Amino acid sequence: MVLKLTAEEDAMLRSLADAQGVSVQAFLMRAVLTGGPDAAARYERLREELASTRMLLANVANNVNQLAYQANAFARSGNGEPVDEAHVRAVGEGVLEVVRTIDGLTGKAGAAL
Repeated sequence: MVLKLTAEEDAMLRSLADAQGVSVQAFLMRAVLTGGPDAAARYERLREELASTRMLLANVANNVNQLAYQANAFARSGNGEPVDEAHVRAVGEGVLEVVRTIDGLTGKAGAAL
């Protein structure tokens, strides 16, 4: 496929692709498949937000695993520091924050709460 552009159009296209950190071809494919350059930009921002949310969720999962390990170790041996209510509440709030973030991104506010 051949795409004929003026120098100004070419510069604008390359600038938009650079701003999203993708090749011109990838930018054009996203624009075509997602409904235009504005939709492609929103899609890229959404991908970044979801990646950030995924990292938060992984951190929360790690914290839950640490709390479960501590609770199990304490229950088995009776030694060490027990898991207290404040730790459990903090982890619960972290989980709710991630759920709210995901709900906000998907437009399903309050669905999981």
